Amino acid sequence: MTASAEAAREPLLLIEGLTTTFPVRGGTVTAVDGVDLVVHEGECLGVVGESGSGKSVTFLSVLGLVRHPGRVTARRLRFAGRDLAALDEASRRDLRGRDIAITMQDALTALNPAFTVATQITEVLLAHGRARSRAEARRAAIDIMRLVGIPAPETRIDDYPHQFSGGMRQRIMIATALACRPKLLVADEPTTALDVTIQAQVLDLIGDLRRELGMSVVLITHDLGVVAENTDRVAVFYAGQVVEQGLTREVIDRPAHPYTRGLLASMPSFDDLDRPIRAIPGQVPDPARLPAHCRFYDRCAEARESCRVPVDLREIEPGRLVRCARAGEVADV
Repeated sequence: MTASAEAAREPLLLIEGLTTTFPVRGGTVTAVDGVDLVVHEGECLGVVGESGSGKSVTFLSVLGLVRHPGRVTARRLRFAGRDLAALDEASRRDLRGRDIAITMQDALTALNPAFTVATQITEVLLAHGRARSRAEARRAAIDIMRLVGIPAPETRIDDYPHQFSGGMRQRIMIATALACRPKLLVADEPTTALDVTIQAQVLDLIGDLRRELGMSVVLITHDLGVVAENTDRVAVFYAGQVVEQGLTREVIDRPAHPYTRGLLASMPSFDDLDRPIRAIPGQVPDPARLPAHCRFYDRCAEARESCRVPVDLREIEPGRLVRCARAGEVADV
């Protein structure tokens, strides 16, 4: 098989055995621990879990944005057939923004308040060679602002971030990320601090752009409702590990991991307003003192003594992966 044929069979993004650690006083924090993920061309992968579960750090690690003294290791990291681990910093920097783009959680802090929107979008286009002059970059920036629904982009392009509403700032950040028409967009909590109506508009925009540009999307969120409405597959994170992965509809309808069931039970239901909302008891384990056995053990109502063992992510049915010693036994509980 030729190299090009082999690359064609690969997913767009392949992550195997990704581990990210940070030294702290008296030990090491393991923020990401042995994560395996794939993102296929054209799909939207939801990445869900509570704060501190390793969602964002996983993709910052892939993009080479974890700074020293953080340490990133992986068995394989490949994007569009290229070995990311083998790239030097210049090549990795060229890849970021051009082929893989990321939007951060807070547009107000992610955008530089000292520069106009024009400066921030055109800088991306010029840095990646997508425009030959500032005039051409400005025209392209206006086009991308129009694409993401900014009214009167010809005049608003010279405004500063603080002159836009929260929803419009999110659109500006998405426009900056999409300036070079990337193959993969990592949207990290794109609806943070937005009201419900604006959240829906931003998520609809990302979905429309995904279809129009033919790109893949990783949607990082703590909200399973957002995942259910907007993604094809989902990976559920807990304490630095993926604990469940599969088609979104199957995971939502038949959650196989107790943590996923706990997340669903903690959400209000508009179909059953009398259903009680049940919080998951206990706390996430200290990332500097992670247990060798199942990390959800101390919070799991279904735990047994047999669960006090290291647990690998395993396939319980085609395309359905679960990190639970009792997955087959309790999947239909």
